[in-house]
Amino acid sequence: MPISEELIDIQEVAETFGKSVESIRKYKNFGIIRVTDKRGNKDLFDKDEILKIRERLRDLRLKGLSLSQIADQLTAARQDLMPSTFSGQSGMLGQHGSGGSARGGNPGAEARRPPRVLIVDDEEEVRLSVGEFLETQGFVVVEAEDGEEALAKAFTEKPDLILLDLRLPKVDGYQVCQTLKGNPITSVIPIIMITALNTTPQKVKGIESGADDYVEKPFDLEELSARIKMVMRRQHTTA
Repeated sequence: MPISEELIDIQEVAETFGKSVESIRKYKNFGIIRVTDKRGNKDLFDKDEILKIRERLRDLRLKGLSLSQIADQLTAARQDLMPSTFSGQSGMLGQHGSGGSARGGNPGAEARRPPRVLIVDDEEEVRLSVGEFLETQGFVVVEAEDGEEALAKAFTEKPDLILLDLRLPKVDGYQVCQTLKGNPITSVIPIIMITALNTTPQKVKGIESGADDYVEKPFDLEELSARIKMVMRRQHTTA
């Protein structure tokens, strides 16, 4: 693929994807994005390719693929498709190995989309570990690192469930929960509160704020996944 004249560093890549630098390093390690050049110890990436990958990645994440599966899809596309096809035909990667059209127009596509979970935690390590695990369980993961970002993404990303830490910068978890549960647009989104405070008053306050369930740090990822599925089943039953 011809290299564009504009190279960007990993911080600019992170801003382009709306992700943390650590998440972009993970993409690089999986082979989802490729280093084009190096200056000293700094990795540089082709901006045009990053923009194309961003669009393909969004489509593939909506299909519920894990990072390793996404990397395989992108590698196959790079090997099998001409550069003009890879860059110009939206949805081509979705056709790989399927034989059907990947263009829009399927009225059942939205209904069959994988469940989307918004992880809200100011600890990047928590977001990464929980997010990576949930992706292997078939969830699409969206992240927020503070209360303000959580409120915004609850509206823009339309998650099916929110994992909400209590101790957050800007707006704490209680306020986020109360705000979302008090708005008719977001009140139906189930919220599981995450707390390191193993005290009854904190749990009661969370439930009174509208939380549907809670888990205590440190938590077992398998148990967390089971709780998420339980809360979502309960939500569908009462809907």
